[in-house]
Amino acid sequence: MIEIDGSVGEGGGQVLRTALSLSCLTGQGFRIYNIRKNRSKSGLMRQHLTAVQAAARVASANVAGDRLGSPELSFLPDGITPGEYSFDIGTAGAATLVLQTVIPPLIAARKRSSVVVTGGTHVPFSPSWHYFAEIFWPSIARLGVSGETTAHSFGFYPRGGGRVGCLVDPAEALSPWSVRERGRLTRLRIVSAVGNLAGSIAQRQLQSALAALRGRLERGLPMDAELLDLKVFGQGTFIFIKAEYEHAVAGFTALGERGKPAEAVGAEAAREFLEHHETGEPIDPHLADQLVPYLACAPGPSVFRTSRVTRHLVTNLLVAGYFLKLSSGIEGKEGGPGTVTISPQTMK
Repeated sequence: MIEIDGSVGEGGGQVLRTALSLSCLTGQGFRIYNIRKNRSKSGLMRQHLTAVQAAARVASANVAGDRLGSPELSFLPDGITPGEYSFDIGTAGAATLVLQTVIPPLIAARKRSSVVVTGGTHVPFSPSWHYFAEIFWPSIARLGVSGETTAHSFGFYPRGGGRVGCLVDPAEALSPWSVRERGRLTRLRIVSAVGNLAGSIAQRQLQSALAALRGRLERGLPMDAELLDLKVFGQGTFIFIKAEYEHAVAGFTALGERGKPAEAVGAEAAREFLEHHETGEPIDPHLADQLVPYLACAPGPSVFRTSRVTRHLVTNLLVAGYFLKLSSGIEGKEGGPGTVTISPQTMK
């Protein structure tokens, strides 16, 4: 059984989620201790517990330590079972992170599976649903993942209540991917949304983002803007910017919160996009770490450039190496642009 110190790298829930995905996929059990030791509230929280329970159902795993607040966990998978799965986090925990935990094993199942998760869809410290559906999903589709994404409703912090999911088809093999250049920016899409709040807030977010972008992009660039008035539990706002390049896509989300002006929300998303765009690199900082479990299972070498090397990226490469015979490396310092290489591997 593989032993993992949960305080390594970013020291949060990602260590656990990546371990769950690759444990199910490779059939190797693991024990993790010091779960989320680097967080103010250590141990398993509701969102992480739901990810454990989801992975356990998908892989018929024997689990010990799966309780709220637990600092350690043992997980022994038996075999991946396709099916129709539904999970309710019960809070505004990130639904997208639970989905990302079970997608890798389900692509190794014998037939199509469906997964629906109820929780937060646009919440802090996680991919927003729009990022998941418009950036993450098309990117793993390039690698050979097929299926569909579905959004039934959205949920904000602290009420949650969003219901989203995906259909996942089996894949015989994933494809390696090399992307060093992104090509020119071909289109920008901006979605500004409110839930149970004045529609003028969404308009202010949008106008703030547009003001921050003015004069910074090529003249005549095609741009789509969409204002959404969502019916949700509780209240919330977000703005999402999608950048479409010739060879890559990138996405950036900013969330509203009590006391945060709408103008600050729009400016935040625009700033994050521009920081990425002006590096000239193809892969945004969030997608870089999310690609690792898939590229680590591909039969050939992958190379990509990212606009910012993050602790999450370093951590995912480390955890992948626990489960797979993997040679990987990063040229570049944390916080700056870098080249990521992931070489061919076989299951241990």
